Amino acid sequence: MLRNLPLPEGSSFAWVDLVDPTAEEMAEVADRYGLHPAAVRDFLNQPHLPKFERLPGQQLLILRAYDEVAKRGDTIQAMTRRLVVLMMEGAVITVHRREQPFFTTAAQQAAAGGTALRPEQLALALCAGAVKSFDDPLKESEDKLDQIEAALFSRKTPHQGIKQIYGLKRRCAVIKRTLGRIMTSLGHLKEQARDDQGLLADVVEEADRLHTWADELLESATHLMNLEINLASQRTNEVMRVLTIFSAFFLPLTFIAGVYGMNFKRMPELEHRLGYPLVIAAMVLTALAIWGWFRRKGWLK
Repeated sequence: MLRNLPLPEGSSFAWVDLVDPTAEEMAEVADRYGLHPAAVRDFLNQPHLPKFERLPGQQLLILRAYDEVAKRGDTIQAMTRRLVVLMMEGAVITVHRREQPFFTTAAQQAAAGGTALRPEQLALALCAGAVKSFDDPLKESEDKLDQIEAALFSRKTPHQGIKQIYGLKRRCAVIKRTLGRIMTSLGHLKEQARDDQGLLADVVEEADRLHTWADELLESATHLMNLEINLASQRTNEVMRVLTIFSAFFLPLTFIAGVYGMNFKRMPELEHRLGYPLVIAAMVLTALAIWGWFRRKGWLK
């Protein structure tokens, strides 16, 4: 879909927006504005990561924003949606596959603004919206990690939350990587764009804050995964300890029962009147001796 979005009166450029454009629409815009072939390739190449590229008479900025629809993704392409912003003399061209809330908000604010905009101001407004889109998923990830940590020591089933922790870790890693690339792109843009009102500095500061937050959550998720594995191992060791104690109790008793169960003809104890109670008493005394020894060693705690 090809459309012209409204801008405040007095703005010196037109805003051309393409939503999931067809090849014919892309060719029409390329011919009308004389787009560089590299820019056209970037418009059509969906897997692109965030970057800034300076072309003859044109500046190309590729952004990625969090996609609220694709919450289960664990890659940059699955979790985020691409927005291409091309700045040139007299026009700003944006290309994206579907409508995103941050883009709609930026378009409404741009149309309602009372003062004329410059191309770089519009680009920075879109950058700010794309960066801000990662705030809610990071907050959601932090809340879930706090819940998992609180329930970790009360959980009886090992590995109950490790899959969920791994999913959160993947999400934070993707967000951190995306924000890192956006910050690199903004650094290149800073060398080219005017920033009279400090808009670019605010966007860079927000991106850096979210990048640091994502890094902290990634580290927390890694620690929780290790803690989950260690607790599962500890529970396994506890089970093995109990089984070993039971085996230690019954092993000598089994030996005694085995000896007197051989039924040799010349075993005097077999004919003794008190043979059975004496063997039972020997078993009880052996079990008590083992219990006393384990208790003294502190292995029954």
